[in-house]
Amino acid sequence: MFENEEPVIKSGTFLIATPSLRDPNFHRTVILICDHDEQGSFGLVVNRPTGIPIEKVFEQLNPEFGDDRSLFFGGPVDQERLFAIRRGVPQEDVGDEIGNGMFLPKDLTGSVERIGSGSDLLKEYRFFVGYAGWEAGQLQHELKEQSWITVSGIEDLLFDTAPDQLWSEVLRAMGGEHVLWSMMPPEPDWN
Repeated sequence: MFENEEPVIKSGTFLIATPSLRDPNFHRTVILICDHDEQGSFGLVVNRPTGIPIEKVFEQLNPEFGDDRSLFFGGPVDQERLFAIRRGVPQEDVGDEIGNGMFLPKDLTGSVERIGSGSDLLKEYRFFVGYAGWEAGQLQHELKEQSWITVSGIEDLLFDTAPDQLWSEVLRAMGGEHVLWSMMPPEPDWN
């Protein structure tokens, strides 16, 4: 894992909210950039589980995941839309590669049916409702304001760290002043 010396925005880059970012939608978030071009950026908040079981979201498919995994809050935009990311080499549900072995499956229904049919794939997926979006130049402006740090190489942390610990774990792994940030209470003004 490494912090990008110059902010890099491309598919597969992660945004780590700095402690100064107080917007409740993004405070202490980790966002995976899924697409970036001259028209703007699209990403998913990867560390905010909603508490809604995935089985409940896809109950019409009658999946039996045998796991209490939660749907994630992907961001404040388009709260009726579902997304997924998958790590590894997809087979049946090949979608757009985000980068570093992560994909956006094209067929969510097919993915859910495969997972629910007894395969051991659930640990390779995260499901989201909504997304984070930025218009052209908006994210670059937020980076200049130091609202975000861009990092790469945290894919394993994404899938192997408890979501409520991901923000702190990434900062700790980065070292330096970031370790201090990771230990700050959620509301420093309350101290």
